[in-house]
Order: sequence, then C-alpha cells, then structure tokens
Amino acid sequence: MSAADELRVVLAGAAGGVDPGRLARRHGASALLRATPAALERMGALPALIDALRLARDADAAAYRRDLAGRGIACVTVSDEGYPARLRELHDPPLALFTLGPAAGALTGGARTAGIVGSRRAAEAGLRLAGGLAGAVAAAGGHVVSGLALGIDAAAHEGALDRGGTTIAVLGCGVDVPYPRRNRAIYGRIAESGLIVSEYPPGTPPAPWRFPARNRVIAALSDAVVVVEARARSGALITADHALDLGRDVLAVPGAPGVAAAAGANALLKAGAGLIEGPEDLCSWLGLDPPAPPEPPPAEADRRLLAALAEGPAHPDALSAALGVPAGPLVAGLTRLQMAGRASPDGQGRWRAE
Repeated sequence: MSAADELRVVLAGAAGGVDPGRLARRHGASALLRATPAALERMGALPALIDALRLARDADAAAYRRDLAGRGIACVTVSDEGYPARLRELHDPPLALFTLGPAAGALTGGARTAGIVGSRRAAEAGLRLAGGLAGAVAAAGGHVVSGLALGIDAAAHEGALDRGGTTIAVLGCGVDVPYPRRNRAIYGRIAESGLIVSEYPPGTPPAPWRFPARNRVIAALSDAVVVVEARARSGALITADHALDLGRDVLAVPGAPGVAAAAGANALLKAGAGLIEGPEDLCSWLGLDPPAPPEPPPAEADRRLLAALAEGPAHPDALSAALGVPAGPLVAGLTRLQMAGRASPDGQGRWRAE
C-alpha cells in the first residue's frame, strides 16, 4: 500500500467519523480511493466514508505532513519504515500513528515497558501504588504507557514523570486534544518530556468507541500490562485481553475479596495473572533492577515541604517557586515523602499532604 494513500484513507475516516481500517486492510488503501461509490458500497463502506473518500482522493498528503511537522506533530503510516514493530503484531494495526513530544524513540527502542491501567475512580491507596509502580519502572530505566484517563492512568503517568522517566500516553482523540480536561496539566508535562500517541488525526474529538480501540495500542506497546484496580466490567480488562492476545504478560494487584472495585483485578489473578504487590515485584517481572529507595530528607526540608502541602494541594512548579527549591530536589523530596506515606499526588498534577 502507498503511505500517502494510507494517510488519505485515515483522514477520510476521521472526516466521516468511522474507522476505515478493516476495509483498508482487506482491500488496500489505494483500492479504496480508486473505487467507485457503487464498488465501495459493495465492499461494505458506510455512506459517510464513501463521501469522505471521494474528497480525500486529491488530498496533498505531503503538504499535510509538513503542516503537522510545523506544529511539532509527527506522522508515520503502517507502510513506513519507522512504524513501530510492536504495533505490527496487532491483527488490526493502526493505519497511521500520530505523535507529539520529544520521546519518539520510546516507540522503537528496546527499553522494557509497563502498561499500567485501572479504574477512573480509584481509591487513594490504588493511586499511590500506581504512582509508586510507575516511578520505580521509570527510575530503573523502563518506560510507562497508559491512557491518560482519570484515576490510575493519571497516577501512573505522574509517577513516571516525577522520577524523571519516560511515559507514553495513548489517546482516543487527536494528540492535540487534551482529554479529559482535568488532566490538562499532566498532558502538558508529557508533551514536554514524554510522548503522546494516537491513531486519530489531530483535531479528532473524543468518542466512546475510540477508547476501547486505543486500549489495544497500550497493550501492544507494553511488555507487561498491570491492572492496579478494576471493576468486573472495567475498560482496563479490555487492555488485559489485548495483552493476552499478543502474548504479553498480564499482571494484577490483588484487592480485598468481595469489594466491587477489586473484582476485575482479582478475577485476572484467579485466571492466572501474575501477582504484583509492590514496585519490586513489577521491576523483577520486567527484568529491571529495582531502584534504591531515596535517602530520607533532612528534617528541616521535610517540615517545610509538608507545611507547604498542608496549606492545600499544589503543583510541583508552585511549590518550587514558593519554597525557593530547584525542581529536581523538590521532586525528589516529594517522592521521598510519598514513599514514607506523608504525601501523594491527587491525579490532577498536584500533590497534597496525607
């Protein structure tokens, strides 16, 4: 297939609000663009896609790529040499992948990667554990991938960022669409130091059907998928199913028996998933050396930071400015306090005292 035609078909799908991937894989992107409306109808194309394909035939794919590059967005199609090998293992790989952020090498490098997913309404203990797991993987040189959703996803991204590591956010909308809005601060941090990924063109709004689809990308990019907290019908279990299909390791954090919020994770464990109780377990599973715990902070630094947090939740940048402490030592201090159970992230980019 032609890379330019693949991109045209992707743009047509976005314009028509449908996924053209199945038809493109079966008939070829170039064939879809050349086909008559009657032929497309026989192929099973929806009317919206038929109209969009007609308009996309003359689209200047090269100019579109140049425009994206000017906005800091890269695009690679499944026929391009730089397409991530891990995604090719999917039976329905994205026709195109759009990325934003400086860590594009995370998609093709050899670093061990943990997918950390779970409930959007996780308990504080689950959020702390997700952040600790992600932070340990990042500090040990691994990558963390998740879906930028509220709850566990956000805590995992923050945990990796706070340890200076690389995290990948896979979106169910365009890479230029911060969603959900409550995670705008985390989105901004990932765009500055990590990578935001989507199979949907920039500008594509979120839609319910796009989120289950993005879960297969999370699974494909991971060496192991960890479910931290999930109900029996949680979307995190969709990611785990994709991981199983791909031969990836599926791991879960146990929860209390009979508690609805833990039913999904516990079911995975009963089905044979690997049991994860802490950062050392996850690092061991990935073949990473667990990072040494941070040194205890000086008593005065401890008191000053906790006093600032006691005034209310605050972003690290605000704490750094208020206390006159450089960002590096401040983040290290927050991490130490988290491991001591004295502070935690709230899933919105802020920290608060426990």
